[in-house]
Amino acid sequence: MLLTVLLTVALVNAMNFVDGLDGLAAGVGMIAAAAVGLFAIGLVGRVGNDPSVYSPALIAAVLAGACLGFLPHNFNPARIFMGDSGSMLIGLLLAAATTSASGKISIIGAGPRDVLALFAPLIVLAAVVFVPLLDLLMAVVRRTRKGMSPFAPDKMHLHHRLLEIGHSQRRAVLLIYLWAGVLAFGAVALALIDDPFIVLWAVGIGLVVAVLASAIPRVRAPR
Repeated sequence: MLLTVLLTVALVNAMNFVDGLDGLAAGVGMIAAAAVGLFAIGLVGRVGNDPSVYSPALIAAVLAGACLGFLPHNFNPARIFMGDSGSMLIGLLLAAATTSASGKISIIGAGPRDVLALFAPLIVLAAVVFVPLLDLLMAVVRRTRKGMSPFAPDKMHLHHRLLEIGHSQRRAVLLIYLWAGVLAFGAVALALIDDPFIVLWAVGIGLVVAVLASAIPRVRAPR
């Protein structure tokens, strides 16, 4: 119960903090929801089509569809903005989908793989929201060390730092999409695919590409 409360509060605030560029929160929310939904669908087959595991798949599908429909209007240059209520709702639904998907597999007489599957939804969520949660933790530490409120605004978020090193707004958003997608779907693949070495190689290649793309901004040709 305590873990559920902490996870929900952290996700609500993390998605609110990451909503600093056009399309960022909607895109990260869509990627996270798609990853959790894919895992939930695999969970439905694993537990024998038990109706009690339908809810996380439905919540994730609804959230992914809502973010996908909103994203064309919110991507740079945005015409519609979701505001705090929209970003917080994404965090709340992600927490609901993930916590409702966990604990559906009995560990009585189960092997190590089944015990891992019990906590796989939390692992998937931790992977997909690693960037927003990292941004949240860095912001809280940075502001409290300066004697400021943790919720005081500043321009030192991860997306702001990507802009400072030369990325455009669209490129910074797409880079965070790349990080979220590699981590999220890599975690889902580890939970659903029997051969982890192939998944780890693919995730490693994706992370190398993400690091290089983040560290080397595109050089614009002089006009």
